[in-house]
Amino acid sequence: MGRSNKDVGGYRGRRTITDILRFIAIALAVAVVLAVAGAFYFQRYLVYTDDGVRLDLPPFLQIFRQEKPETPPDSSPPPDPGDVSVVIEPDGSVSEPPPEPEKVDFALQLPVDDVLNGTAAAQLEQAGAETLILVMKGSDGKLAWRSDERTADQAEVNAPQSNNDALKQWNDGAVYTVARVCCFRDDSAPYFRNKLALRRGQYNWRDELGLRWLSPAHEDAQAYIAGLCGELAALGFDEIVLEDFYFPIQGNTTNINRGDSYDPASFTAELGDFLSQVQTAAEPYGTKISLRFPADLLTDEGRILSGVTDGLLDQFAYRFWSEQEGRIALSALSGIRDLSERTVEIVPQVSEDRTLFQAVIPPAE
Repeated sequence: MGRSNKDVGGYRGRRTITDILRFIAIALAVAVVLAVAGAFYFQRYLVYTDDGVRLDLPPFLQIFRQEKPETPPDSSPPPDPGDVSVVIEPDGSVSEPPPEPEKVDFALQLPVDDVLNGTAAAQLEQAGAETLILVMKGSDGKLAWRSDERTADQAEVNAPQSNNDALKQWNDGAVYTVARVCCFRDDSAPYFRNKLALRRGQYNWRDELGLRWLSPAHEDAQAYIAGLCGELAALGFDEIVLEDFYFPIQGNTTNINRGDSYDPASFTAELGDFLSQVQTAAEPYGTKISLRFPADLLTDEGRILSGVTDGLLDQFAYRFWSEQEGRIALSALSGIRDLSERTVEIVPQVSEDRTLFQAVIPPAE
């Protein structure tokens, strides 16, 4: 009996080498196609840096990147450079940072009228100044307040009494205020009181500017200036800067009448007496007495003509106010203590049609 065809499976035969090679070829072809497609797709995410090529995947593909985190989760962030409080020296040692330089003070001169009309505070703030300078007695002899000194009345140099009230109120405030006082160069008082003046023959002697001078040797002239300084101290000024506090060094000094009012052999002693009187008048109020002078005063000729010595400057000056040339001359002196801390740098500035008197004051003690 013959077997039915359905009882016998169809013959499939064995896979030949050809079939296997064909399969491998197809798989390789597919892999190449996928690789080329992937290269074109991911090309946009390749970033070329100095360290080589980096693959920056989009956020939805970041899961395929396995990179070591830059900062461990439990570590603290690096400190802000602004928080660094030590300095690492080249040899590896650690030291404290250098201290910040002490802040200097900027001083600005304003007219007394700005105190009277109430605008001084705003002008100081706008200029960034912490100290106010006021000319209280100029070389013309005029005063910016009303003095009780008899010579001031005789010379008709007084200001209204209302100025005293306004200045007293201002000085009761927090602003450090300096009074400039031109001492013996005075074009008013010698005219009314000739006996107090330096004389040339029968006339008042005049300097290179054509201005008269009180005699620094005359007792009444010394008492007049010292009395004015005492009044300014009573008005509350923090510091008084004396200018032209010595015998004249400019002009034709050879034609000044010699005698008790002008004896070169006594110049230094007479200036010492005068400065002592000023300090005594200001001391009860705590007002400082400073000195201003030109560089010419510190030359050999200037010392002879003026009567000023290193000892006088050191003894009687709280601070020295001087322009650049004067500061250079001061720096050459050897007999003055704490010179750099006591020197105020005057820096005049021209503004429109006037010169502004400005100064840089060293840090307070």
